[in-house]
Amino acid sequence: MVSISQTFYNLAVSLVQGSGYYGVFVLMVMESATVPIPSEVILPLAGYYLVYLDHFSFWLVVIVASIGSLVGTLIDYAIGYYLGRVAILRFGRSVRLNEEHLNTAEGWFKRHGNAAVLLARFVPLIRTLIAFPAGIGEMNLAKFIGYSIVGIFAWDAILTYVGVVAGQNYAAIVGTLQSYFLPIEILAVIVAAVVLFFSWRRSKGRRG
Repeated sequence: MVSISQTFYNLAVSLVQGSGYYGVFVLMVMESATVPIPSEVILPLAGYYLVYLDHFSFWLVVIVASIGSLVGTLIDYAIGYYLGRVAILRFGRSVRLNEEHLNTAEGWFKRHGNAAVLLARFVPLIRTLIAFPAGIGEMNLAKFIGYSIVGIFAWDAILTYVGVVAGQNYAAIVGTLQSYFLPIEILAVIVAAVVLFFSWRRSKGRRG
């Protein structure tokens, strides 16, 4: 019997291979709207099939993926903003979202404030869920979009590049992808911290 995760993996491969940019866009909308198709699978596949094999533009793949991610995360933000926590938990069961997952995302948002929307983009699971507490808390939409774009673009570029680098060996994409997660996330968090530091310095300078 084929598992749900295997079904989604097959769907990702089929859409990336058969639909190119459009497939990447659709998959990233779904991923960022909390459908369980991880970007850790979608984007390395896109880097391999589209950039490495078919010579699509690396940056165009990243841009299309990032736009899709932004659309998906805005859907979740709107759900949190207009429908609230109860509705999220009621309908979340269909995409394997439970109260523990939502509590974790809410904890991030309470600890880090608006910056959580950026930092969470580099953490599996929290990356997609963070839009819910941002919507529930009625975070300013312009700030939500700004923080999201920075984190989304950096994450999507890194994962797409992993697929390009692993392109010489297809098995490397699936078999050793886990080994990339920790260094990728460490690098991504460092980049996010630098961005936040300079943003803080700039805002402090303006107030001074």
